Amino acid sequence: MRLALVLLFFPVFSIAFAATPPAAGEPQPKVRDAVQDRFVPVPFETQAVAGLFGERMRINLEKRLLEVDEEALLAGFRKQPGVQEWIGEHIGKYLDAAANTWRLTHNFRLKAQMDRMAKALIACQKADGYLGTYTDDKRWTSWDVWVHKYDLLGLLAWYRVTGDERALTASRRIGDLLIATFQTGKRDIIVSSEHVGMAATSVLEPVCLLYRYTGDPRYLSFARFIVDKAWEQPNGPHIISSLLTTGSVFKTANAEAYEMMSDLVGLCELYRLIGEPRYLQAALAAQKDIVTHRRYLTGTTSSHEHFRDDFDLPAEQKDEVGEGCATVTWLQLNLQLLRLTGEAKYAQELERTAFNQLLAAQDPATGNICYFTPMDGRKQPTTDINCCRSSEPRGISLIPQLLWGSLRAASGSEEVALEILAPGEALIDGVLVSTRTDYPFKGQALVSLIPDKPHNFTLAIRVPEWATSFHVIGPDGKTADGKPGEYLRLTRDWKRGDTVEIKVDLAVRFTPGGKSYPSRYAVERGPLVLALDKGASYDVPDIAAASLKSVPETLKEERAGLYTLPGVLTESGVQRDIQLHLVPFADAREYLIWLPAAAAKQ
Repeated sequence: MRLALVLLFFPVFSIAFAATPPAAGEPQPKVRDAVQDRFVPVPFETQAVAGLFGERMRINLEKRLLEVDEEALLAGFRKQPGVQEWIGEHIGKYLDAAANTWRLTHNFRLKAQMDRMAKALIACQKADGYLGTYTDDKRWTSWDVWVHKYDLLGLLAWYRVTGDERALTASRRIGDLLIATFQTGKRDIIVSSEHVGMAATSVLEPVCLLYRYTGDPRYLSFARFIVDKAWEQPNGPHIISSLLTTGSVFKTANAEAYEMMSDLVGLCELYRLIGEPRYLQAALAAQKDIVTHRRYLTGTTSSHEHFRDDFDLPAEQKDEVGEGCATVTWLQLNLQLLRLTGEAKYAQELERTAFNQLLAAQDPATGNICYFTPMDGRKQPTTDINCCRSSEPRGISLIPQLLWGSLRAASGSEEVALEILAPGEALIDGVLVSTRTDYPFKGQALVSLIPDKPHNFTLAIRVPEWATSFHVIGPDGKTADGKPGEYLRLTRDWKRGDTVEIKVDLAVRFTPGGKSYPSRYAVERGPLVLALDKGASYDVPDIAAASLKSVPETLKEERAGLYTLPGVLTESGVQRDIQLHLVPFADAREYLIWLPAAAAKQ
């Protein structure tokens, strides 16, 4: 069935991407995974996304990816050394984000740019396979292996969308050089890197992908060498053994967030290939620890780029909160675990991150990206070349993988799954699913289903953990109620034009600030974290002097994306009543999330 796109109109952000079937002749894996995914996202090519996510992806395409400085990203490869020790990572990140975006949009200007840059990168590869930005005397120091990791990720992403064998050949030459240098050549990959070797050993992820595309057992052997030998050698980060013993990312290696989670994303890939249980157990332990002790309300982690001690979550400008790279890698880790387990709790984390921290780091006016995005402070999007400005577009490009797909039930049957409500269309297991909704601003959605032929199947809809009520009215007019944190499943004989109406209470929560912000509260509505925004607060001269008048039961919606509730302003020791104006964290510019309460409810 060819996806028939219907242009959708929504009052907030409106954009729909033209979707096409997967490209003929897309390279197929040469090996079969030992562990089959329980959740399979819809291919980029067979979906269209509108609304808030669609608009932010359009900005990512037009104002970031298409505006990238090609020469700056290639300069360090063409003439070593580069201007940054990690300058080589940026083109790989670009190619990965561009490949995802091309698959969704088939924007021909992006395709021409992506092809041009991939070919230029390959042309810089040296005779022995080296494709870095270091002079010969500095090879394999600092961030050199890290750069090759992103070379591999970018080239393999380009290979997937083009089938161009030059990309696979260049990738194999990198893989062969890494093996000859560190596995058979005995150079210590741990001392060749930053952060107790975690930066270099995160090459694990693309090495697993290289094995999947080639079937060459040497690459699988190298992946296992990284995990079983390098990580656990005396000077290594001991990622698996530490996580299985302590259950704490804070107590593992040097607690550097981005690099450690990058290693865990690779560990999930290796688990998928060979099914070694402790690999998954270590990743699950890390994710649980982060959610329980180290995840900010907005769906990110890290302060000054490191995990902090339990419940220590400072959120001011000076605290360098939520490094963009850590946000995106946290998103990737939860996506891996959703795919591997099919459990709703990982989709819950994806929703939190995507609607809040991920979009908050993007300036919708310019497409620029914040390196750090505090919960109290001012956003500072930059125009320089830095790691987060290259990482965030990758995260935004992954949004279509978070929304819907095929969920394999314990019984083995496949279900049409809606993970995050979003306006658009997707082809899932021969069923065209079309969703009309203003979510996350409104709690209603109308889902139309057009199966290729009438048949019996299950529609699984994830119920958010925060939902106080979740009702689904089926084609027969009967109402089913969902339980928070679970899937609501409707199994029936479906035919063309059947519709399902979803009604979810966008519950307002006043969330205590915990250890770091005692006597303060954050306001959440549905999946959105709200912020007291200076730009929206025209009658509040100093938002830092404002507080909640009390902790009420709800708040007033002025319009979609603008909310008010009673507040108090203290000036020169004098208090007066005011209205606090709150907007989604993703839209705020100078703001407070943690608000003091003049008369807090206990």
